Amino acid sequence: MQTQNYFLGCNYIIDLVDGKWKPSIICSLGLGDKQFGELRQYFMRLYGVAPAEKVLSEQLHQLIDHKIVKRTSYDVMPMKVIYSLTDDGKALKKLLIQMTQFAESIQDDSVHFKYSSKAMLGLVDLNLKENLAD
Repeated sequence: MQTQNYFLGCNYIIDLVDGKWKPSIICSLGLGDKQFGELRQYFMRLYGVAPAEKVLSEQLHQLIDHKIVKRTSYDVMPMKVIYSLTDDGKALKKLLIQMTQFAESIQDDSVHFKYSSKAMLGLVDLNLKENLAD
């Protein structure tokens, strides 16, 4: 692996979670371990759209390479693979929640969030309209 140079550590974290689905993958797995299809179903329910299988697979593998996500395969037929957060992934999820809470605290009328940080914490039923962010 080639060494990357960053001016600040936060630039590395931003690079690490860069990707349309990576923060959502981390927060979803923070609510519970999931199989690949379960992740896609979760995103479909949450956003009304799921990432293409190739995109989700690529972003999962990038998070695995950075030791944020753990992939566990079971020797059964059909093959079973479970994705979960590592300890570093759990810490990163907390940071993403803090970032979201900060964004909520500075948001103005030009910005809208579909879900509040409470959704990231698993404190709301994402299917209930009243739990959408204002």
